[in-house]
Amino acid sequence: MPLTETASRQLAESHRSYAHAIAADILKKMPAHVEKSDVQGSAELGLMEAARAFDSRPGVQFKTFAYYRIRGAIYDGLRKSSWFSRAQYRDFQFDQASNEYMKDCSEASASNTVTMDELEHHTTSLVTCYMLSLETSELTQPADKRRSQEEELLSKEAIERLRAAVPKLPEKNRRVVEAYYFEGRNLDEIGAEMGLSKSWTCRVHAKSLEMLRGLLDTRTTPKATFSQAAR
Repeated sequence: MPLTETASRQLAESHRSYAHAIAADILKKMPAHVEKSDVQGSAELGLMEAARAFDSRPGVQFKTFAYYRIRGAIYDGLRKSSWFSRAQYRDFQFDQASNEYMKDCSEASASNTVTMDELEHHTTSLVTCYMLSLETSELTQPADKRRSQEEELLSKEAIERLRAAVPKLPEKNRRVVEAYYFEGRNLDEIGAEMGLSKSWTCRVHAKSLEMLRGLLDTRTTPKATFSQAAR
């Protein structure tokens, strides 16, 4: 059962420093012109929304419940107010997309623990998420000198396979992927257009990543590519 409004406000107030810490971590990767106060304001908005939705389920800590919601609110705010270069937007899009995926995973899980099988499952789906974020820019960008020629070729080959796999998705999944990654729409907008709630659109997004993971031969996806994204 959700908390009362008074209890929600008290819970949010007691975790304000936690929300600001998440904001500070994201700010480190943002362009210099992004205002700290704007990011903190979005973090507090996400914190309050999390407090209102929290239902004190046994075994679920509020920080775990609130983490991806706070980050999601920050990314929504940044998307509406900030300008990014092409490379910065690619990284921003991956951060935002991976956060939405992990938020969906956290909502689907009844505990705070993750098995090794689940970890492997999430990791390979996040690799697919990152490759989708690269799809619109990587093939036209100059080679990354930090990667070997072999890694460059494997990366481009993986993106080309991914491009060929997207049309094979069911219509609803394909539309969400194309609108989110290739048209720069957010999940709220996509859901409204398709007559879906944001939570259900998030679920379609997560399921689409899993479908694409199954369509791709991830054995040839360069691990170095994902490790760079996680920095």
